[in-house]
Amino acid sequence: MRIIKTPWKNELLELVSKSQKSIKITSPFIKENICNDLLLAKPAHTKLELITSFKLANLYSGSLDLAAIESVIHSHGIVRNYPKLHSKLYIFDDEKAIITSGNLTNGGLLTNYEYGIFSSDIALVREAVNDFDSMLNNEKTGTVEQKHIETVRQILANIPKSASLKLPKYDLETPEEIDDVLEVPENFIASTLNGWKLDIFNCVNTLPNQIFTLQELNQFHGILKEKHLSNQHIPDKIRQQLQQLRDLGLIEFLGNGHYKKLWK
Repeated sequence: MRIIKTPWKNELLELVSKSQKSIKITSPFIKENICNDLLLAKPAHTKLELITSFKLANLYSGSLDLAAIESVIHSHGIVRNYPKLHSKLYIFDDEKAIITSGNLTNGGLLTNYEYGIFSSDIALVREAVNDFDSMLNNEKTGTVEQKHIETVRQILANIPKSASLKLPKYDLETPEEIDDVLEVPENFIASTLNGWKLDIFNCVNTLPNQIFTLQELNQFHGILKEKHLSNQHIPDKIRQQLQQLRDLGLIEFLGNGHYKKLWK
């Protein structure tokens, strides 16, 4: 075990290039140029699994590059969305791990003062792998696919650069209270959606509180039934479309039938 401090980009790329089976990464923020360097260093046969925080606020602010996620998908990597992610974990062949404060960004690898550890301890790495796999398969975790990238890109394109939007406020003393909601007129989002996704978005948008329940949303059963007379499984369709909105970074699953709108 040893200390890892910035700059550590070269060390990361060396570990990536030597990985023969798998690379597992958790990083809320990712920049395109760093991601492309990683993909160039990665052996073609090595599996890449990436967990990030695919939220509208992160994408709008530029903390998370859509193009970076798209590059991973095009390289046959797996991308998952865990909105509450804050960890930065890098695992190589399930044998070596870096646990650090550094995101997969220029700042996280080169310019910020980041600090962490490298370990090849079998027990420690095994525990990190188990935690990664648990997060990967968590019910709150969504999958990011190319179709989601295209829709989110349309949403971002609809937001005028001159728009007066409020970015989330971050209180470093109470990270659990971070408000990660982007204040943006809902028509910027709604204009990119259609069909069932638009219907459920409109229903969610009607609810007065930022955090809502599945029970509240089920009160729209009658309205949705009138619009979709042939559908006999409205509750199932509601849950399916909530997953779709989560995968677009528009809502967060909180568990126990509770959800959070990531816009207002």
